[in-house]
Amino acid sequence: MSLKTNDAQQQVKAALREEFPDWSIIASDKGRWWATRGPNRGEKVQHGASCFEADAVEGLRAQLDEVAR
Repeated sequence: MSLKTNDAQQQVKAALREEFPDWSIIASDKGRWWATRGPNRGEKVQHGASCFEADAVEGLRAQLDEVAR
């Protein structure tokens, strides 16, 4: 992964973290994306979803949008 690509990926991760603050965002150097979360102590995860994965950031964002409703 080039430095430019890594910088761009870090910017996308930061934007997703800001948009979905309850989620940890992970990206592989192969372009695969994941989002994971809690539950924190005493918290129930809405819709039963605590992990998503996608081949592209757009797919991950769509999944997160769906459970954020």
